[in-house]
Order: sequence, then C-alpha cells, then structure tokens
Amino acid sequence: MKCLLIAAASLASTVHADPHWTAKEAEKNFNRLFSGKLEVISDGHQFAEGMAFDAEGNFYFTDVPAGKLFKVDKNGKKNLIDGNTGKTNGIALGPDGKLYGCAAGVMAIHQWDLQTGKRVAIAKGAFSNDIVITKQGRIYFTDPKTSAVWSVSPAPDYKLTKAAQLEWKPNGIGLHPKEDGLMVAEFFSDTVHRFPIARDGSLGQSRPHYQIPVPRTGKDSGKGYLDGMVVLPSNKLMIGTVMGIQLIDSMEANTEWGLMIPPFGERPRCNYVRLSPDAKWLYAAFKNDLVRIPLSNDPYINLIFKTRSTDKVKFPRSVAE
Repeated sequence: MKCLLIAAASLASTVHADPHWTAKEAEKNFNRLFSGKLEVISDGHQFAEGMAFDAEGNFYFTDVPAGKLFKVDKNGKKNLIDGNTGKTNGIALGPDGKLYGCAAGVMAIHQWDLQTGKRVAIAKGAFSNDIVITKQGRIYFTDPKTSAVWSVSPAPDYKLTKAAQLEWKPNGIGLHPKEDGLMVAEFFSDTVHRFPIARDGSLGQSRPHYQIPVPRTGKDSGKGYLDGMVVLPSNKLMIGTVMGIQLIDSMEANTEWGLMIPPFGERPRCNYVRLSPDAKWLYAAFKNDLVRIPLSNDPYINLIFKTRSTDKVKFPRSVAE
C-alpha cells in the first residue's frame, strides 16, 4: 500500500510514498486541504484524549492521567465538567444525549448526565480504552490489558459481555456508517480489523479491513500505534497514528488512495482525531494539547469527508488534480 497523498513535507521518506511525490506537491496538497490556520483548543495537559460532540455542537475531551473531563462550548469557553473521572480515556455520546467514557482507572464505564453533571458507573469489571455507541445504545469498548473487545447492552440492563478475545492488543475503535461492522485497531501494527455485527449485537469473525502505511525503518518499524479513529460516511478511515493523521480506503475498495498529515509543528504522534459535526473542522489530540484546523470547501475535499459510501466516485491520485 502506497500513501499517494502527503499533506505536509516531513516524514515522507519513512513510509511507502508515491515515487513522484515532491515537497512542492505536498505543500500544494496541504494548502488545498485546509482553508485557515491551526487553532489550539486547549494545552498544558498530561495526556489529552477522547473527543465527543453533543447535539448543540459543544466539544468534550479528557485528560487521562489527570482524571479530568472538559467541555468547550461553541464560543471556545472551556469548563471542567468532572475532576475525578477515574482516568477516563475514550468518550462517546449516546443516543440518550448522555456522555459515556472508559474509566480504566476504576475498571468501569461511566455515564455523565450533561444537564446535571451527575456521574454513575453503568458497568464494572473490565479495563477499557476507547468506546463507540450504536444508535440503539449498545456500547463496545477495547481492552488492551486483556486483549479483548467488550459489549454493554442498552439501558436499562447494561449487561457487560466479552464480545471478542483477541491475539493482539486493541486500541482505537469505530463503527461503520451502517453500523453493521465494528472496526478495531491493532495498536502495534498496520492493521484495522472489521468485525461483523449481528442483530443481537454479537460480533462475528474479524478480518483485516484497513491497512495503514507505517514506518518501515527505525525503532518503530512496522508499528503504527493505531489510536483514536472514525469511519467517515465515504467508508474511508481517519485515524491518529505515529505518522500523524492518516486517511485510507478499505482493502475492499482495491485502491491505493491514502492521505497523511504529519503532526503539526514539533508535536508527538496523534492519539485521537475527529471531524466536527458540520464537517468543517478537523480536530486532533497530540498528548499535551488539542488542536483544530478548518477544512477547505474544495469539491475534492468534500468528496473525502462528506461523500457517502454508496455514492460512485472515482478519487484522483492527488488533491492537485
């Protein structure tokens, strides 16, 4: 798999890049991808992580070691929602409008009522890292400590069940737009696996679904550190990795389309990435801070981030085309 689109001039030599790639083309791609400057949402954190948006467009994130949950409103004002989260990592908004999170420090899944701020543990007994929730309210979360994926049934039962035992350490997790497949990232590799979801919420046999270009030299050779991710409506994957932010087609698409956005400035690996609900902003976490940058309204960019997987669209090899 070649990464045919490079959106910045660094790190290109460490992956299988397009042999026709040039720094000038990379700069052109970057300028066409984004329409404004990078904005720092919040900084000075120990390890900024999980991201979620509510129906009003308010933004939530966690600082895992600090055990804090924050809300940033539409005007950019930041407030502390909870200062004792149990070292919550990934978070997700449920169909009930409540926020759910992986409180790994207390081996629980927490639920927050965003109107009252009340926190309750709805499931206990499993280590958790990242989380997704279906429209029916079923929760899936990754457990890298015991190499498992767990499921929590919808309210009011909240029954905890081991959905899959793995031979590798899972991390990032995402739902297919049709919610018929669960995507789970193999952290120390280049592979995101797809588990079919049955009507009863159980998971079928997994298979590799996305292959991510990762370093092929140095101490991180073969390791993507595949982290927080989201499956876009186009069925393309957007994921935080050791390389930065990467977008890739599924292996079923049988293309060599890909895009890499190395960490902005001198930041470390990207550990979480999200698209704003209006698909106008790209959000990313880089350990000590969270940033966002506006996407351009270019038709090509709209195809990447807004096109549905059912639409028949041929993607050119470069945003410059």
